[in-house]
Amino acid sequence: MNQTALVSIFRRVKRNFWAVPHLHVAATGTIAFSLLIAGLFLVLYTNVNDLIAVWKKDFRIIAYVKKEVSAGQGKALRDTVNRMEGIQTVTYVSQEEALHQLRKQMKHRSSLLEGLQTNPLPASLEIELVHTDPDEGRIGNVVRTLEGFPEIESVEYARAWLRRFTGFVTFFRLATLVIGAVIFATTVFICSNTIRLTLYARREELAVMQIIGATDAFVKAPYYLQNILEGLLGSAIALGILFGAYYLLTARLAAQQVLLSAGNMRFLSGWEIIALLLSGITMAWLGCYLSLKQFTKS
Repeated sequence: MNQTALVSIFRRVKRNFWAVPHLHVAATGTIAFSLLIAGLFLVLYTNVNDLIAVWKKDFRIIAYVKKEVSAGQGKALRDTVNRMEGIQTVTYVSQEEALHQLRKQMKHRSSLLEGLQTNPLPASLEIELVHTDPDEGRIGNVVRTLEGFPEIESVEYARAWLRRFTGFVTFFRLATLVIGAVIFATTVFICSNTIRLTLYARREELAVMQIIGATDAFVKAPYYLQNILEGLLGSAIALGILFGAYYLLTARLAAQQVLLSAGNMRFLSGWEIIALLLSGITMAWLGCYLSLKQFTKS
């Protein structure tokens, strides 16, 4: 494509915009609003995923050792359990260490422990699983294996919490896919209809261009270009608003010292920002493609 054709395309883009500016502003605003909603959900998704990672890391199984088992036998048991499949680490906590930890946790009510003549706490094994999604079936297999050891009195883990956790993760991921698909389809539909209105407003001009021999690429190029620019501008506006809202929220939370103890909230990564920009461009381009395809058939 020569320079004259490029200049002509850019002039037509400018003319199309000034002919019906409200339609293009509406298309850009729609893309910005849609990506703002998607961006808010993406920020929430990434931060909840970080929180889920912390939960998974902190998930543990506690195996209580019988009182007649010596410290040496307990440590040997720890080494045996540590070799089991799916086990990340195993920590042996003696009776003395367990009581010391309890005193630290109850430092403001230490008087409740002063009357103890003997240590009532058993030794235990704190078992951390390999860092994957906690699965009740897999954990159940580990628990049954642990209960088979004669040195172990009982095994405990947060069964109810695990069920709620698994249900929440499944629902959250499904909701992400559904909301993302709805936003994408809605935005493509609006962009397509916006371009269709522009095409019908200039259908006589387009017919004349085709009669005098203009190629399909030359006729369609301005519409693709203007939609890509609208997608890029809408994405930039959405990211600007999203970052401003994130900055104000985190500043306020930090001032009130109510940030999550699991870690500070974070904004989108560089790749996630690029993905959001490309999503806006893709939605605008796809809307234009569908509209031009339907217009050409008609």
